[in-house]
Amino acid sequence: MEELGNETPETHDCAIELRLKPQRRKEKVVIGCGAGFGGDRPIAALKLLERVKELDYLVLECLAERTLAERYGAMKSGGKGHDPRISEWMQLLLPLAVKRGVRIITNMGAKSPHGAQEEVLHIASKLGINISIGLAYQSSVSEIAADDQLKYVDGVRFGTLYYLRC
Repeated sequence: MEELGNETPETHDCAIELRLKPQRRKEKVVIGCGAGFGGDRPIAALKLLERVKELDYLVLECLAERTLAERYGAMKSGGKGHDPRISEWMQLLLPLAVKRGVRIITNMGAKSPHGAQEEVLHIASKLGINISIGLAYQSSVSEIAADDQLKYVDGVRFGTLYYLRC
């Protein structure tokens, strides 16, 4: 794997390997969207899980600039940086999703994807469900790069990085 600057150990905690003799796993993949904004209700996602038998992935799109700002404000005030409704949603959806083999993709982690991950793992444990969670998160550039390595445009610092954690 190629080294990219001054990275911390957690940036490479997920090995990515090409499959030997890759084979197409399915002829088609069925993706359903069970939420489209931060105020959506989980019942639509549950109905989708119940009714679409060939569903492979359930997307819960619950984040926008406004909701991200709300989560940031809550986190700065000592609250949760992730969507506080994630517990309600996962308690409702996880049992059927796991039973049917449907993967849930969501951005309810907002400013605290690690906190959301912990909460969902706790809920799954209480439900007696064993799951794994892939996590995409943003690292502060100032934590991993020297100031002279960053790009500035009109005084604004650029260079944010994203990682997938398995």
